[in-house]
Amino acid sequence: MQAVSPSALADLIDRAERADAPLDAALVALAPSVGGNVAPLRAALVPLAQSQLALVKANADIALVADELRRYQKYALPGKPSLQIVQLRKQQATVKQAALIARQNYAQAAHAFLRDSGLTAPARRTPTDFTTLWLGKVAAALA
Repeated sequence: MQAVSPSALADLIDRAERADAPLDAALVALAPSVGGNVAPLRAALVPLAQSQLALVKANADIALVADELRRYQKYALPGKPSLQIVQLRKQQATVKQAALIARQNYAQAAHAFLRDSGLTAPARRTPTDFTTLWLGKVAAALA
């Protein structure tokens, strides 16, 4: 499940909120079942893209905290952990919790998007995987 870059998601959200003509053309090309009426699809696209943006940022935060914790633990002396390592472990737990919440919000947004847009996910594909790939196709069509 390859996520779209944060800058592409921010651009997609901005275009969807302004009702951009190239975005509408890309939506019609990628979802011919809407029959030219892209307003509900565009309205459902905004919360989905916002929740994926939050998920991408949360995953990036997890990676940053994990790298910093590894760097400090690499040279830590055996025994009682230093205050810095304890604080980083607390920060890591907080960031992981935020990422779990972001992942849950994205799953809810994916289900809402599929319900509101009229699109259906193919068999053997989860709604989150389908919407991630679909957002990637929309971002690629706009690039």
